[in-house]
Amino acid sequence: MAGVPRLFLAIATVIALAAAAAIPPPEDAPLDLDEAQLRELFGQQDIFALPAGEIPEAPVEQQPEEEPEQPQEDAFILGTSKPLGQISGLGITSKGHLLAFHRAEREWTEESFSKDFKFNAHTGMIANATIAVIDPANGQVVAEHGKNQFYLPHGLTVDHEDNIWVTDVGAHQVVKMDKNFKVLMTLGEKLVPGTDEKHFCKPTDIAVASNGYFFVADGYCNSRVLKFNAKGQFVDIVGSEMDPFIIPHSIALIEDLNLLCVADRENERVQCFSAGLKEGHRSIPAGIPITSADDIGRVFAIRERAHYLVGVTGVDQQDSLEPQVFAMDMDTGKAQTYLKGIENGHALAISKDGTVYVAQMNPNQIVGLNLA
Repeated sequence: MAGVPRLFLAIATVIALAAAAAIPPPEDAPLDLDEAQLRELFGQQDIFALPAGEIPEAPVEQQPEEEPEQPQEDAFILGTSKPLGQISGLGITSKGHLLAFHRAEREWTEESFSKDFKFNAHTGMIANATIAVIDPANGQVVAEHGKNQFYLPHGLTVDHEDNIWVTDVGAHQVVKMDKNFKVLMTLGEKLVPGTDEKHFCKPTDIAVASNGYFFVADGYCNSRVLKFNAKGQFVDIVGSEMDPFIIPHSIALIEDLNLLCVADRENERVQCFSAGLKEGHRSIPAGIPITSADDIGRVFAIRERAHYLVGVTGVDQQDSLEPQVFAMDMDTGKAQTYLKGIENGHALAISKDGTVYVAQMNPNQIVGLNLA
């Protein structure tokens, strides 16, 4: 068992407990660390591999050692052939095109919503294109879509069949389109926020499984994550009422590990839960907390590729942690940070070759980072 990553051992333990008896799911116990301990853990120790509630041993005093070599950063700004508005979502198609979901000339202001979360519909839909199809090799905008279709764009995801999923926080809706941008499914009642299973309130992101099941981060008002089947029928809620989300801003599905990870922005953490995608008598229901990384700054976006969970953070509430890009190895729990000081990162996407694209707001631009 020595070669088995501890993350798998944690999952196996949950499976065994669920199969043996009707035991309530384990509580997720966040680590209570001060800033100095956090910085040491975040850069060097197993964040995700620590079982819930386990506090790492205090380091033994020893002679000062040389600073570890920092990772080489090969970052660049991807200039686009056409100006874009506030870029709120990014995705990559199977052909390698970068999709930027942006707000054109519109910005989210204090006047955008009423106190009961209703969008100021008098502003109408955004007349200009809101989805740019970009060749990442040269920044050329090769196509544009989404004219007169969205009120206030937010999240974007491309699934395994090249379907494009977006959230519109203004309309309180989730929209699924095919690779030709034809609408296939719309969930939520247009411009009507709500708390039941058929309404959203400023939904932020989507994650889609290969079997068609999908998750919606619902988002700014409801602070919940909903699970749906391929037909768009409600299945379950992920999360705990005892330890609620405060703006689940982004979600990432690691399907082969049966994990759904949530960027819980205002709680300054990433939590990973069982996704409930496995079938049979050894399946684990959705929503069981598996592991978490806490006090890492306000996490705006996360995406996964090849068991690396990559995220971008903003400043924390105490303004003590720099915004940055982080990459966590989900097999070992090791973490590394990049692009410290990056401003207003809001979304990201990861290409097949390991290039990470981060969308910034103000300045409205896309930053590329080669991690491969």
